Amino acid sequence: MTKSALNLYHDAYSSARKKLTVPHPIANLIKSRFREVQDVKSASARREASLTSLSYEPDIVVETWMNSRLYAYIIDRSPKSRTIRAILKQNSKASIGSLFFVDLRLLPQDGYCGRLHSWQDDLRVLNIGAIHAYDLSQDDFRLVQVNLDETTQRNEFVVWHTTDFPFDAVSVRRRDCQTNIRGSWYVGDIASPKFKRRISEERAQQRFHYRTRQGQSADLHSANQISAAYLALEIEVGAGQEAVKEAFRKLAREYHPDVSQHEKREAEQRFKEVKSAYDRIRSHRRWS
Repeated sequence: MTKSALNLYHDAYSSARKKLTVPHPIANLIKSRFREVQDVKSASARREASLTSLSYEPDIVVETWMNSRLYAYIIDRSPKSRTIRAILKQNSKASIGSLFFVDLRLLPQDGYCGRLHSWQDDLRVLNIGAIHAYDLSQDDFRLVQVNLDETTQRNEFVVWHTTDFPFDAVSVRRRDCQTNIRGSWYVGDIASPKFKRRISEERAQQRFHYRTRQGQSADLHSANQISAAYLALEIEVGAGQEAVKEAFRKLAREYHPDVSQHEKREAEQRFKEVKSAYDRIRSHRRWS
C-alpha cells in the first residue's frame, strides 16, 4: 500500500473507527515491528473475541518471553485524560501493561516551547518525559520518540524529536505516578537501556542549551546530573523519598548481576548506573 493510500485509509478508519472490526492500518505496521524484537513471543492486531468485553479494546496485543502481556493503543484523535486513566486502571488490574502510539500530527513540533494539552502531559508523565508517535508524513512509515522537557518556566516545555527510535526492547514495568494520572500503573516499555542512556545524555544537553539561551547562571551541570539520576531510576524528576527508594529496589532486583535475566555485561553496567543514581539523589536531598 502506498503512503498516500495508507493516509487515506488511516483517515477513513479514524472517522468510522467504532463501526469497524478490522485492525487499524497503523496497528498492522507496528505489529510487524513488535515481531522483530527479540523479547517478543507474539504480537497480534486481530480483534480477539475474548477482548470484546473490555471497555477499551487494544489495537495490538503483545506477549513477551518473560510472560508479560501488554495492550497497545493507536491514538489518532485527541483523547480525554479520563480515558487514558481508565485504560491504565482497566489493564493494571490484570497486571497488563498499557502502551500508547500517537499520531505525530497531534503532538507539538520539533523545537516547540510552551504549554501542553492535559492528555499530552499525562503521557509525558507516564513515559518519564517522552511520548511514542507514528509518522506518515515521510516516504516511509516511521516511529518517533517525542521528548518533552520542563523549562525554568512553570508548566512550559521544550520539545525535541528523536526520529531514529530503534524499538529494540519490550517489557512491562509498574510505574508510580505522583502527579496528573496519580496511581500505580503497569506500563509497556519499548526502549532499551542503551537508548535510554543516550536520551538521558541528549536531554542534559538540551537543558543546557535552553537555559544558556535564557541567560541562566545557575549550576547547570549539577542540576542536569540530578535530573539524569531521576531518569536513570525511571521516575519523575523530583519524586519523593519513598518513590525513589522503591524505584531503586525494583531496578536493583532486576539488574543485580547475580540474579538478572539480562546479558551479564549489560546487567553490571545498568546496576552501577542505578546505584550511582540512587546515591546521588540521596546525597543531594540529604536523605539518610
